[in-house]
Amino acid sequence: MAEAAFAAEDTVLFKIHDIVPVKNADGNVVSCDIGATFYNRTANEIKNASLNLVWNDEVIGETINQEERDAKEARRANRKNVARYNTSSYTSKDIVLKLRLPPLKSYQQVTLKSKVATDRCFLLLNDMEVDVTNCGVSSGDSKQKLPMMQSNCEGLFTYISPASPEYYNDFQAISVAEQNTQENTLMQAKKEAFNTAYQDALKQIDTLNKTLDGTAE
Repeated sequence: MAEAAFAAEDTVLFKIHDIVPVKNADGNVVSCDIGATFYNRTANEIKNASLNLVWNDEVIGETINQEERDAKEARRANRKNVARYNTSSYTSKDIVLKLRLPPLKSYQQVTLKSKVATDRCFLLLNDMEVDVTNCGVSSGDSKQKLPMMQSNCEGLFTYISPASPEYYNDFQAISVAEQNTQENTLMQAKKEAFNTAYQDALKQIDTLNKTLDGTAE
């Protein structure tokens, strides 16, 4: 069972945590301090990994789209007084965080501190798009260096949200669900072994009783 517990899953887990709004002198939120923890659950060392994490603000995005539709309709109708909408001039529907990871050995965990330039800190626990801009991998064999193409790193990083039990503890070599499955399998195997030993013991006792009674075949 121990060998199975440390089987590589070909993924790098990560989570965003410790989000703290940063305010300016006027008391307005201007950025968010965050922590980002990564755990390499693969058999290889991940090197030179650079990521763009992109959160999409659907509310702002729809506001910008509606303003563009309204402006287009006003121009089509040749209205003289066209309202000037400028949401897109001072904010974006996307929040982007660029991260560069240090070398991450197999089954190693690392936590980075960073800052996101946005006042919408509440969005940073939501799912995001992960854009891998650079990535390399090397095997545990120092004599063999295997470059990984960028396209192969797409999908390698798995976001763990607060909805997952794994979010609230240090990452492990296997997931909570897999750990429970292995424990249940081990418990079932022990139960079956105990039942087999018990049945064998009953047969031996029965044989012994027949021998003492002189009824053994």
